[in-house]
Amino acid sequence: MVDARTVVLDVTGLRGMWGSPRAFGAAVQRKAIEQGIHCRVALAATRIAAVLSAYGRTDVLTVIKPGREATAIATLPLDILARVANFGLQGNAATPVEVRNRNVSRMINIFKRWGLATLGDLAALPRDALFSRFGTEGVMWQKCACGEESQPLVPTPENRLFEVALDLEWPVEGFEPLASGLRPMLESLVLQLSREGAAAAVLTVRLWLVTRVWYTRTLQLPAPICDSRMLCTLLVLDLKSHPPPAGIDRVVVTVIPAPTRITQFALFEKAIPSIEQLSTLLARLKILMGPERCGTPVLSETHHPNAFDVGPFDPTMSSAIHLEVAEQTGPIAISRRFHLPLVAQVTVDCGCPVLVSASGGIGRRSVERCAGPWRSSGHWWEQTQSVDQELSTGYWSRDEWDVELDDGSVYCIYRDRTHGEWLITGFLD
Repeated sequence: MVDARTVVLDVTGLRGMWGSPRAFGAAVQRKAIEQGIHCRVALAATRIAAVLSAYGRTDVLTVIKPGREATAIATLPLDILARVANFGLQGNAATPVEVRNRNVSRMINIFKRWGLATLGDLAALPRDALFSRFGTEGVMWQKCACGEESQPLVPTPENRLFEVALDLEWPVEGFEPLASGLRPMLESLVLQLSREGAAAAVLTVRLWLVTRVWYTRTLQLPAPICDSRMLCTLLVLDLKSHPPPAGIDRVVVTVIPAPTRITQFALFEKAIPSIEQLSTLLARLKILMGPERCGTPVLSETHHPNAFDVGPFDPTMSSAIHLEVAEQTGPIAISRRFHLPLVAQVTVDCGCPVLVSASGGIGRRSVERCAGPWRSSGHWWEQTQSVDQELSTGYWSRDEWDVELDDGSVYCIYRDRTHGEWLITGFLD
């Protein structure tokens, strides 16, 4: 089932029962008419070619010989690709439908501006040129225009509800008794999921309390997990950080399934921790440190040079961003900042620093070159300045310099205009 009006069938191996593909298509057509359904039937060696033919042709029955897919659909209009973009092109299943449709319309409009009108026009373009302009997405579009299959036909399981319940003989208040009851429940759920070739994507536990109210906790797992011990650990850790307000009489665990995740490790690279292991580690850290102290630092909406917020930890997103930046810009200088600034003694001549002396392995060094000053200030309405200005996001006023010392190292220093002190915030690597 592709959508409410389109059904795709795999007819491989049915020749012995029905004979030729045309005979099978005619049988499907007759059966549909008996049920009061008026439809078009198309048979081809690939799913893309069959669906495009059914959408674009007016024939009641179309049979495309193997190897003739590109020729059979070459005269169809280019707009018809929008009908098969949801399963003909590789993409992120988590992308919203509106965004996906907008991307499809954008690509079709680009092809039209190039003067392309039919699928044959797109199929005739050099594949290398498409790849150089659009990457793998452009190649996928051309494969669709040629009727080539880009993804296998995989049946989608029905929306089953994976749920187990446990009625307790007496109210439970501690986490150890609760964990002993959750383990067999999760083992049963994992067994059901493994039979379906699925894993847990969202885990929900509902607790019926002695106060006659439901207490619900939902875990959005970063990756599908099919390990009962790991699921139990994550669930217990979450309940420890958000304990129920009363004793528990009944436990109901529900799982929203997702396809299992297959990880391919590199042969000559060190294996990194799995997402499942990172999930358990983050859950433990959030209990020890608090959820507001665990995550990835992100920029704050302020001009303060040291302010940052803590966002959700997503290693896949950060690695992708770093890879993209590296490919676009090449080698770049990195500013490494000290967690606590180093107090320095700076000698100034004609308004410029000429000598820097500080601890932390810097010693007493003369300044070969310098750039600055860059004056910045802010939060003037918070005149009460913290003693440790580097960790404060309140009022600040400073003159910043980049200095190259006689040993070739480059440091970032600034003068606190309020107290007159010099501090070293980091160095360039």
